[in-house]
Amino acid sequence: MTSISGKHGQVTSAPSLLNGGAIWLYVSFAAAIFVFWNGLISLGDAWITPEYSHGPLIPLLSLYLFLRQLRERGIDSRPVNDRWVGVLVVIAGLGIAALGDLARIPDIVTYALLIWLYGVLLIGFGFKNGWVYWPPVLHLIYMLPLPNFIYWQVSIPRQFISSELGVWFIRLMDIPVFLDGNIIDLGAYKLHVAEACSGLRYLFPVMSFSYVFAVLYRGPVWIKAILLISAAPITVFMNSFRIGVIGVLVDSYGIEQAEGFLHYFEGWVIFIACILILFGLARLMQRLVGDRRPIAEALDLSYEGIWPQVSRVFVMRRSAALMV
Repeated sequence: MTSISGKHGQVTSAPSLLNGGAIWLYVSFAAAIFVFWNGLISLGDAWITPEYSHGPLIPLLSLYLFLRQLRERGIDSRPVNDRWVGVLVVIAGLGIAALGDLARIPDIVTYALLIWLYGVLLIGFGFKNGWVYWPPVLHLIYMLPLPNFIYWQVSIPRQFISSELGVWFIRLMDIPVFLDGNIIDLGAYKLHVAEACSGLRYLFPVMSFSYVFAVLYRGPVWIKAILLISAAPITVFMNSFRIGVIGVLVDSYGIEQAEGFLHYFEGWVIFIACILILFGLARLMQRLVGDRRPIAEALDLSYEGIWPQVSRVFVMRRSAALMV
């Protein structure tokens, strides 16, 4: 890839997007569509479900993380002689995709797509310069559906926890309530905490944001770790709070409060609240370590010099490794 950069990694000359290396790169991406087609179709089907409807946002966030790294690091202009490691990674990705197709397990194909993509980065930058770009590639995991056996292992316990905590919130309002499994018995009304109410539709996107926060945060590693792992308890607590609020509204105003637009609106409110809690948690930990910087500065949310990097993403030098 090109290495002509100025202040903040801005491009100082306009590279051609149709140079020899770029054309080979475009061909490789076009061919990859056919190789990973079954996985891409499966991914699209997953994205139309509530649990994975955040999927289309993940590649955009990953691209943002990649452009930020490109801006901060620039690219070494010296000759690159270690591209062949990337070729091996690409071959591994293609091999795993082939196994997924043979086994008719599209999820395996989508996982192989991430390996292939990382291999392409290693070919473009060389191993020495390219391996550091793993954070945006790893972030793409959040757009992939969980294997079913893992999904149910995660979903079922969260249903029970959300039910228990939801009932606890209802009892705080002095409302008589009884919990039978996942059935919240309010006397006149009964609410079923279904699998869709386990909170997974919040967990995956909030985990994605917590990953981004952890990557962007400028501070101690232990704060990054807390930001990363905080998504799960935050979503469990807030989803339980949502269930409790629905129970209180149903007890006061009728069963229609658990259905329709209000139900989905409450979901969006809870999601936004989870993100705000993440911001608040980052701010609290700043205070604990005596960091007085604005949160936008601590999370390094500056866009300066980001967009000029876009013109460099698909600019590669032609190489034997790339043609292979």
